Amino acid sequence: MKRIYLDYNATAPLDFRARAAMEPYLDLRGNPSSQHAEGRRARAAIDLARERIAALLRVKPREIVFVSSGSQSNSLGILGLARALRGKGNHLICSAIEHPAVSQSMAYLEREGFLVSRAPVDRFGMVDPEALAAILRPETILVSILSASNEVGTRQPMRKIGRICAERGVVLHSDVVQSAGKEDLCFSEWGVSSASLAAHKFGGPLGAAVLYVRSGLHLDRVIFGGEQEGGRWPGTENVAAIVGMAEALAWAEEERKAGSIRQWELTERLWQGIADLPGIRRWGHPSQRLTNTLAVSFSQLDGESLRIALDLEGIAVSGGSACSSGALRPSPVLLAMGASEAEARSMVRFSIGPGIGSEEIEETIRRFRKVVSRVEACSFAQKKAG
Repeated sequence: MKRIYLDYNATAPLDFRARAAMEPYLDLRGNPSSQHAEGRRARAAIDLARERIAALLRVKPREIVFVSSGSQSNSLGILGLARALRGKGNHLICSAIEHPAVSQSMAYLEREGFLVSRAPVDRFGMVDPEALAAILRPETILVSILSASNEVGTRQPMRKIGRICAERGVVLHSDVVQSAGKEDLCFSEWGVSSASLAAHKFGGPLGAAVLYVRSGLHLDRVIFGGEQEGGRWPGTENVAAIVGMAEALAWAEEERKAGSIRQWELTERLWQGIADLPGIRRWGHPSQRLTNTLAVSFSQLDGESLRIALDLEGIAVSGGSACSSGALRPSPVLLAMGASEAEARSMVRFSIGPGIGSEEIEETIRRFRKVVSRVEACSFAQKKAG
């Protein structure tokens, strides 16, 4: 039985071109901080990757900080900026549907004495810019709003949010991990001063990520050691992974528009093929969403049983954020969007990418319907026996 991987929002398979770009650096002997020829070669590779990524993001190379994961990037951006700006105020804002890397960083700062407000979202998972404006205070120093939900795919009105923050003189950070390679990132138009990306979401390797920090903004140190990345993230850089990230981002941008249209058609076909199943509900904005993402839930079925059965049937999907789905809790994103606890527990997220075509979608529809019928029958039998 052919397995079908539909969990690109968790990790996209490594692009073959990124792999090829990495190969010359996998057995690199030089430390990028060393002065000898081997070290200089490693440093040159990092510098070139930084320039490529900066050009693709339309920012300056010195505004790019290399870290090892999206969670590190978000934590560094939020903790580093909040602490650096504390002399101007102590109020922070994030949305109610942030990735755990953001929400938990905010919770940690609350223990340091910061005040945190959480902007609500509507039933589509979208932040209302006017509601956000109403939460802002004179002492607000930092707002963090994810550009697109990793769970339901809803895209946020970043230009409006950025304009509101700029008018109030508030720094805006954004977790753009899910948007990178899927939609146009224009930090200047969005008014974003800090943003986080992770390579493995757009065909790059695990272990490489970026924090963009606008020139003129200071970051307090979060970890200590050497002076790598301008002292903002000490530690020896992963040269091969950084090179692979730059290559993957270049190709993701090259193929983004055509891929987006194709993925929209495929996710819509997937929904059409399962929309008549009893108790099913679709989540996310009907138009302002990532084209590769389809999130559904059921009013009666047990989500864990459903996802396990899908895995046994050769379908790899997720129940939400890969960083927290193992906790077997209801999706906090769906709860914030007004879902019942049963619906939030039963969520299934399909997320597709370049390796998925119409053949895989049709087979997914067939297997998914089969699995739902089986889980329904088991649930009915258990209730009857009880």
